[in-house]
Amino acid sequence: MVAAGFYGYSFWAPLIIKSLTGLSNFEIGLVLSAISAVTIVGMLLNSYHSDHTGERTIHIAVPLFAMAVGLVGCALLRQPVLAIIALAFVPLGHCASYGPFWSMPTQFLTGPAAAAGIALVTMIANIGGFAGPALIGVMKTQTGTHAGAFLLLGGLAVIASFLALTVGPAQARNSEQTPKAAAS
Repeated sequence: MVAAGFYGYSFWAPLIIKSLTGLSNFEIGLVLSAISAVTIVGMLLNSYHSDHTGERTIHIAVPLFAMAVGLVGCALLRQPVLAIIALAFVPLGHCASYGPFWSMPTQFLTGPAAAAGIALVTMIANIGGFAGPALIGVMKTQTGTHAGAFLLLGGLAVIASFLALTVGPAQARNSEQTPKAAAS
């Protein structure tokens, strides 16, 4: 789900920024470089904090929700600077969720099951990597704007954020029940 939004951003961000601002290709490159620099810092800080606290689900859900806000904001905001700031939340949220997300499969799976689980997630993400940019292209051709596709992709990111939250409570219940069962 979220890979579709991120790859959609990756393919279409330069054209969206150009349509919003009329900047030159070089200036668009500078804007995207600044967004990437902020994304790197956000990714490192979120991963560090997740490792420091040992908490994963919130460190996945909150960035994915920020990604959703970025997609929706870019779709709805008409002021170019605000739309670009919103657009910057897409890679920031997506990439900040990476570290905590990829640390989770080994908490639940080991050996061949972990390898298969990681492969499945990667395969689904690759499908999203095709679907996101294609969806934006088709909808932009039909409507003349990226807004509808970004709203849809933002909705998918919200769903992913809530799905991430469902992993934590079940994990906590299972770990709480295990010591009690062993003590009985």
